[in-house]
Amino acid sequence: MAESVLILIALLAMAASLFLILIPAVPVTALEWAIAMVLGVLTGFTRLTPVAAIVVTVFMAIGSTSGFWMPFLGLRGRQLSCLGLVAFFIGMVAGSALIPIPFIGTILGGVIGVILVEFARVREVRQAMQSGGSALRLILYGMIAEFIFAVLVILVTVISIITTG
Repeated sequence: MAESVLILIALLAMAASLFLILIPAVPVTALEWAIAMVLGVLTGFTRLTPVAAIVVTVFMAIGSTSGFWMPFLGLRGRQLSCLGLVAFFIGMVAGSALIPIPFIGTILGGVIGVILVEFARVREVRQAMQSGGSALRLILYGMIAEFIFAVLVILVTVISIITTG
């Protein structure tokens, strides 16, 4: 009975934490992983098997670092200089600090940083705006990637629970 309650609480917490994907600063995949690992530890890794724990850890590592590897897949070489990429990350931090609305501040800061740096570099509004659009797409793709990996963490956890029940 206690194990069933523990599993229910863990799965509800995992489902609820998916909504935190809207706040770019929250590492949702790592949070999902932590919940799964707590479940594993508290059940002696009988409900979250060691194999499932390893798979969940791999998904967490990929999903949590999507903000680092996604720019290299999507922004470099696509209307954005290396300096623009740096401005993107600095702008996200500045936007988060200056505009205290989590999601909006981070996105606006990153996009504005890219537009300003690219305009200063090429002196062409159209190209600077295209670079800003690329930055916005990167943010959205990163959120989608992290969401997918967070859902995969939940699915592996659920499959492990079902197959060990």
